[in-house]
Amino acid sequence: MAADSAPIERIVDEGFLIALSAVRMAVKNDIIIGALREHADFDPARYAETARNELSLLARQNEAYARRVSRLKKELGKGRWGFDLTEDQRGDLHQFTLRHRVHKRLTLALDAEAADDERVALLVERAQRAASEEIRDAVSARLISLAIDPSEPEYAEKRADRLDMFLLVNMALLTSAHAAKSAPADSDY
Repeated sequence: MAADSAPIERIVDEGFLIALSAVRMAVKNDIIIGALREHADFDPARYAETARNELSLLARQNEAYARRVSRLKKELGKGRWGFDLTEDQRGDLHQFTLRHRVHKRLTLALDAEAADDERVALLVERAQRAASEEIRDAVSARLISLAIDPSEPEYAEKRADRLDMFLLVNMALLTSAHAAKSAPADSDY
C-alpha cells in the first residue's frame, strides 16, 4: 500500500493545480466581463466570491465522482468472491479504489482552499493580473490594426479620432502596466 500513496499524492497535487488554473481562468473571465461589459470597478470581494463558488463547484463535482466510483466498485464486487473475479475485474476494483481516494482528497483540498481567505485573495490577485495582461494585449493588437499610413488620402480627416483612441488605449495600457509592476510575480507552479 505504501507504493500506492505516492502516486495518489502526485495525482491529487496535479489535479489540484489543474483545478486552481481553471478557477483562476473563470475569475479572470469574470473580471474582464465585469470591466468591459458591466463597466464595473474591480471589487476583490466580488471576485473572491466567484473564486469560492468555482472552488466549491469543483469540490462538489469531485464528491459526486467519488460516490459514482464507489457505486461502480460495489456493483462490480456484488455477489462475487475475490477468486471469482477475472484479472481485469481485479484491476478495475483497484482503479476504482484509487479513483475514490483521489476524488475524496481533491474534494478536501478544494474545500480547504475555498475556506482560506489568504489563498483566495492570492488567486484573485493572479486572476486580476492575467485579466490585465489579456486586456493589454487585446488593446495593443487593436492599436496595431488601427495603424494608418500618413500618405493615405483620409489620414488628416481621421487624425483627431485616432488621437482620441490612442489616448484612451494608452491610458489603459499605462494603468495595466502599473498594476502588473506593483503586483508580486508569484506562481502557483
